[in-house]
Amino acid sequence: MRTRPKKIFADPSLAAAALGIDKDGLLKDLNTYGFMFENLCLRDLAVYAEHHGGSLFHYRDDSGLEVDAVIEMPDAEWCALEIKLGEYQVEAAARSLMRLKEKMLAQGARPPMCLVVVTGGGFGRQRDDGIYVVPINALTI
Repeated sequence: MRTRPKKIFADPSLAAAALGIDKDGLLKDLNTYGFMFENLCLRDLAVYAEHHGGSLFHYRDDSGLEVDAVIEMPDAEWCALEIKLGEYQVEAAARSLMRLKEKMLAQGARPPMCLVVVTGGGFGRQRDDGIYVVPINALTI
């Protein structure tokens, strides 16, 4: 397993300003909008993790498995999160989270505290597989 801190903007609007993209431009370029949204979520998750003594990492391994955020707490508890702007991306995100969980359990790690897909909106819920789907506006300390 390789983990590393992920570089994020303190304010994602800085990236938009540097690119010269306004609201209308982002709506026309959903790929860039998705990166901005991911950065916004990672910034918030880093603040929340640090508030509770945890650390935020990005996960990628040599099999091609990548997960947007892994929060590790001082007691070695952990959770994994995928960040997806659209609801239509939740299923693929859930598959990645389940792959990570299975891989970590096979290596003798503790089960995750939770697996979460953070979305740009909609309703929060727990899926049948136990994965939480949480809109960004529901994240709080």
